[in-house]
Amino acid sequence: MKAIEFRKYGPPEVLKVVEKNKPAPGPGEVLIKIHATAINSGDWRVRKADPFLVRLFFGLFRPKKSARVLGSVLSGTVEGLGEGVSRFSIGQAVFGMSDLALGCYAEYICLPENAPVVSAPETLSHEEAASIPFGLHTAHHFLKPVPLNKDSRVLVIGASGAVGSAAVQLARMKGCHVTAVTSGTNAQLVKSLGANRVVDYRSESLGDLEPFDLVIETVDRTPNGLLRTLVKPGGHLILVSAGVKDMLLASLRARRWGVSIYTGVASVKAEDMELFRTMIESGEYKPVLEKVYAFEDVVEAHGHAEAGHKQGNIALKIV
Repeated sequence: MKAIEFRKYGPPEVLKVVEKNKPAPGPGEVLIKIHATAINSGDWRVRKADPFLVRLFFGLFRPKKSARVLGSVLSGTVEGLGEGVSRFSIGQAVFGMSDLALGCYAEYICLPENAPVVSAPETLSHEEAASIPFGLHTAHHFLKPVPLNKDSRVLVIGASGAVGSAAVQLARMKGCHVTAVTSGTNAQLVKSLGANRVVDYRSESLGDLEPFDLVIETVDRTPNGLLRTLVKPGGHLILVSAGVKDMLLASLRARRWGVSIYTGVASVKAEDMELFRTMIESGEYKPVLEKVYAFEDVVEAHGHAEAGHKQGNIALKIV
């Protein structure tokens, strides 16, 4: 089978299309033929070992063999079942995540039956379906513990990205008043997702905004001093892309600032994916897909993702 592999950390050019053996499902595993995946911030951060902590999980000097094939999201069809598997059937269209197991930049993958993979929404293409899990599960994970209602004022910084566009839609579903921070070129997009107000960071100052009940920082570019003024006393701050230092200091800053701060790694379960499918099929949530790249154009696609400023997600077509 074809796969995209990298054997050293570095720029997009370290990614190479290679031939690998097609996996066979073991007991309790499902073999999925992948039709599409998506390129997310987690992919290029692992590829370039940024932050350095990546090396502690995926290989200190070079990627471990198990981490050479990137990609944590997929849309495809079930092609094989291991002994004892009853949750899936041959030919079933599915979408979901391999999560930290990675491996989705390939034509096939074997995952445990209890992996966060479920039946795909019938209304979406494989590329659209693959573009959903990363941003939606991340936004959903961080928003779950935050008490929100129709009177809540929410600020989303980086509102047009994968996580930001998902956060805007989830906050809208709860009836919140959503202010979206993005470039002027993406203003119409975030309004279509439910933002009540758009702030163009290129021409407007965030320091002029009244404090919010919840601030969601998705791009890790807002100074801590400014973040502190943007959150109401007793409010909530979500740091989606916080580095190790900010994670370690979160509890201390929360006490000093008088707010609740949420950081860490987003987790996902099959039940979450079932919820996401329901949201999509009901029309409450819609995918935001900027561009689909061919399998062989992965270097260009990674450059696009790493440069930032993308609209939602970019997909990689496998077959």
